[in-house]
Amino acid sequence: MKKIYSTILAVAMMFGMQSSVMAETYQAWGAVLFSYITSPMYDADETIEVTNETIKFHSDTWGDGSFATANGEGTLTMAGHGEPKQYAANITGSVESQQFVISVPSVMGGTTINVTLGDMPATVAVDGTYKAGTYANAAYFQKYAPTADQSIAVKVNEGLESVSVSHTSETWGTFTYAAVTVTANEDGSFTLQGEGTCAMPSMQGGDPKNYASDFKGTVKDGVLTAELVVPSVMGGVTVVFNPADFEEVVATSVSAIRKDNAAAPVFNIHGVRVDSNYKGVVIKNGKKYYQK
Repeated sequence: MKKIYSTILAVAMMFGMQSSVMAETYQAWGAVLFSYITSPMYDADETIEVTNETIKFHSDTWGDGSFATANGEGTLTMAGHGEPKQYAANITGSVESQQFVISVPSVMGGTTINVTLGDMPATVAVDGTYKAGTYANAAYFQKYAPTADQSIAVKVNEGLESVSVSHTSETWGTFTYAAVTVTANEDGSFTLQGEGTCAMPSMQGGDPKNYASDFKGTVKDGVLTAELVVPSVMGGVTVVFNPADFEEVVATSVSAIRKDNAAAPVFNIHGVRVDSNYKGVVIKNGKKYYQK
């Protein structure tokens, strides 16, 4: 539990409980719910200050609260589209439990800010949906099928020890990773790594087929860069998310500048060269076909 500063005062703990402790300001983070959402919104930089008369709350996102230590009643001042507005609110919790709950009944159908003292866990810090472009590399083609406006969803799992990651591509199918680990780095970035599956669509129109897939990525300054790898398809397919050269790839991709070469070699999805007698999914000129 990180204390930001302290003053030498004997303070009354919450709701009439007397205790000889120092008034402290604590670093905290919040999980916010209101009636219009089912998953929490997370807030990394919050503070809780406890004195003998008041409990004060601050968040750059949700505003400033001041509550009576004796009964938890008070107000939360929130900035909206105009001037800041004050709302009736109440707080429960204690420093000992490292948890406080702020209720604001009249905001967004009822808003609850669950405040936890200490630093936000790495898994919570990366929770969110990230937008970017993608392209794919494999043993037989590079920077194939650049596609804009793609998304990867990162959702913190129960217990806050891992995250689930998902991505859906019209070309490559649905990637699912159930237990991705998140590591905080000294430079403020986060490393994500895990295993899962890719449900790849069938060229024959049947059910998608599941292939083992690996996920690795980095979140820095709110931006996710990632690779989604399917080792057993086409000599190893890697879908690159948020590449720095995406715009260049779009302009110079095979699909943009090269016509199909009828004499080009043909490979199956395992990267083995095949001839015209082969029946099934094949790769030719960097594109997938079903060869009858």
